[in-house]
Amino acid sequence: MASTGKKSPRKKKSSRKKKHSVKRTPFPGVRFTLWTCAFVITLAGLVAILFLPHKETTTTAVSESKYISEVKPEAPRQKPEARPVVTEKSKPFVYEESIGADFDLRVWEADLAIIQTLSLIGHDEDRMVHEKIEPRFFYGTPYHFQEITIYTSNARDEFISKLKDNLDRFLSNVSLNPGISENKWSISINGQNTHIIRMEKILEKPLPGFGKLVIIIDDLGGSLEFAKALSRLDFPVIFSILPHMPRTAEVVSFALNNNIETMLHLPMEPKGYPQGIEPGPGALFVNMDHNEIRQRIADNLAQIPNAIGVNNHMGSRFTQDYQGMSVVFDELKKNELFFLDSLTTSNSVGERLAGEKNVDFLKRHIFLDNVQDKQAILFQLSKAENLSIRYGMAVAIGHPYPETLKAFQEWSGLRNQNVELVQISEFMATTKYRTAFQDFPEAAN
Repeated sequence: MASTGKKSPRKKKSSRKKKHSVKRTPFPGVRFTLWTCAFVITLAGLVAILFLPHKETTTTAVSESKYISEVKPEAPRQKPEARPVVTEKSKPFVYEESIGADFDLRVWEADLAIIQTLSLIGHDEDRMVHEKIEPRFFYGTPYHFQEITIYTSNARDEFISKLKDNLDRFLSNVSLNPGISENKWSISINGQNTHIIRMEKILEKPLPGFGKLVIIIDDLGGSLEFAKALSRLDFPVIFSILPHMPRTAEVVSFALNNNIETMLHLPMEPKGYPQGIEPGPGALFVNMDHNEIRQRIADNLAQIPNAIGVNNHMGSRFTQDYQGMSVVFDELKKNELFFLDSLTTSNSVGERLAGEKNVDFLKRHIFLDNVQDKQAILFQLSKAENLSIRYGMAVAIGHPYPETLKAFQEWSGLRNQNVELVQISEFMATTKYRTAFQDFPEAAN
């Protein structure tokens, strides 16, 4: 019994130990799950930190970008042409530009001074003819250099004196200097020549001697009344008639009935075609084949059947074309017509072909009405008289302008009686005149 009593407590002790061991490790999978969750949460936090923008890094990037754009314009992202870099080498170029700045405006102010002077002596701008306009540069600034002829009945000294006053009023650093000849002057601005001025009196003093003069009026065919007015003059005028004009047939018929000599005014391609310059219907062009040129000449001659010769209307391009003009001269030869070169270009092959084809040839020596002003036309007529006296003959060409007719009417009572106004056929019938004509120097205008 006693031993049984002793064993019983030991069994109870052993039982408590086993129960304690079971309490220390209840649910063995929970701890693993907790550790796994903690690891996943930590890892997710680290990933989130890596992908979120870092405030300090963003600020640094913006600061760096700003520094590059402002301090380094040559960086790849900044195109050099968008903001040109000013270097020491570019400074002289900028300096030169400032010297020439507004120079074209100063040239224009000199133009105004010339126009103002014309107005002060009672003339308008029609008395001023631009013989030459040439683009030039002054320290990189473009301007137009001009050669001008001014027609005035006033004393040259009066015009020049008033012009000098006006130039000084409009401009600074300007000078008006006499040229080599007594009728030429030059304008300089800042030492740069901008204008050459040639002064011409309206009427020239007649030369002693005798001469013959032919006057031709081009571009007829638009008005029968103008043709009739020309026929009432007390000196002969040759009609050069355009084909395909509204009154071509009527003018041709009128001339035939009144024994007025006529010519075909043959349209030809000018240099400016087709940019605003149109020679008109029936014109010859350098790109035409020979058969088309022949056909057009035949059609045009059919409209002026009583023509005794041909002269070119425009033609500064076509009269330089040897092949095209060669066809023209073949047709002239076949129809026994002469050619009068209006000389709209100094490079015309007309005289050369006339010799090669044995075609009678004349050339224009003076245009009467480049300036459509009665007094200026009277001056050209007096110049034509002096040319005919100096060389024995001259051919003058005018146009159907009202001012030309008025000048003719006034010139009838003023003209030099030692100059004979003749028909053009008289020149062609006289060998010595025809030969001399080919050697006669061309008058500029």
